[in-house]
Amino acid sequence: MKRNWLKGFFVLSVSVLMLFSGALIFQSWAAEETIKIGVVGPRTGTAAATGKAFQEGIELALDRINKAGGVLGKKLEVIFEDTAGDPAKAASAIEKLITHDKVVMVVGESHSSAALAEIDVANRLKVPFIIAEAWHDDITKKNYKYVFRAGPCNSGVVNGYILGFIKDYGFKKVAIVAENTDWGLGIKELAEKGLKKAGITYTSLVTERKSQDHYAELNKIKKFGPDLILAFVYGFGVHYFIAQANEVGIVPQTALILEGAGPPSLWPEFWKTVGDAGNLELFVSRMHPAVTFTKVAKEFREAYKKKFHKPPTDYKSRSIFDVLLIAADALNRAGSTNPDKIVEALENTNLTVSSGVVRFGTTKGTYAYHQWQPPMLIIQWQDRKQVVVYPKDVATGKLRKQ
Repeated sequence: MKRNWLKGFFVLSVSVLMLFSGALIFQSWAAEETIKIGVVGPRTGTAAATGKAFQEGIELALDRINKAGGVLGKKLEVIFEDTAGDPAKAASAIEKLITHDKVVMVVGESHSSAALAEIDVANRLKVPFIIAEAWHDDITKKNYKYVFRAGPCNSGVVNGYILGFIKDYGFKKVAIVAENTDWGLGIKELAEKGLKKAGITYTSLVTERKSQDHYAELNKIKKFGPDLILAFVYGFGVHYFIAQANEVGIVPQTALILEGAGPPSLWPEFWKTVGDAGNLELFVSRMHPAVTFTKVAKEFREAYKKKFHKPPTDYKSRSIFDVLLIAADALNRAGSTNPDKIVEALENTNLTVSSGVVRFGTTKGTYAYHQWQPPMLIIQWQDRKQVVVYPKDVATGKLRKQ
């Protein structure tokens, strides 16, 4: 009797163990029913608005990709890690995504200093990384195999748009004010070189990124007497700069200001801080309702309005949307999550997204390696309405200087 009882207990134990093991196997199988892509970007800090825009773009991209069948026959899942624009936090965030969350690719970022820390991790761990909005040339100039950028770079913005705008509209004296970050200092240097080559008189100043007091710099600028100011300051700092420039009688009284980052001029806080000083301000952007680069741009706008019950304003929502489409396309063409096959697929990208047709540079030696520069716009606020003034072939109105 005892022997039968032990035999029954043994059978029951084995059965329970098999059921438990089966549950573990099922859970493991279920966990693999999605393909994971990581996103890095600021969700807190002075650029938290970018994190909100990224989140909107992520939701729209997931809707589109998963409705079309997902990635490699599975649903695409996105894990978003906050970097707060801090290089140390950014490096830790991308390492967590790769080693703990087991993502097969990473996309995103909007701070150059954070991206420069992240690319070393991605390349060391051999996981493809597509930058969306960090502009410093060195991000792709390092020529890392696993690093791509499907977004603006300093050289592309300055040489392709800002310098052309200055020449075409006949500005004679330019003041540059740049924040003391990798992006600010890098784009300042490129602007200086371009202005010098064009024979345009200029002066340059460096300011603290988070500063709310720019009177010292503005007094020097007023003495110089420019007709255009290039403000390479990201975040709320540029709002204070514009308001104070108006207060001391510079913009738009004697000079126009071109804000070189873009989104801060579209944030809800902009008009609250600058008031009427924002009229005639210029800013760099990738998006305007009257300029549709592709059919996908129109589809993005319609999907955004349907989902969020408002038109899109911050173009970074569309930037992250685009890079997720690029990532999904590369994975499907690679037919695998093998990183080297993904890199090969990315290098052969020929995909239409909202900003144009993506083709990455594949020649090593410069920042153009693994870089795709989307078309940009220079927009002016005219009576609180956005008017595209450059490039002239897509302009929706004329530049106003007074």
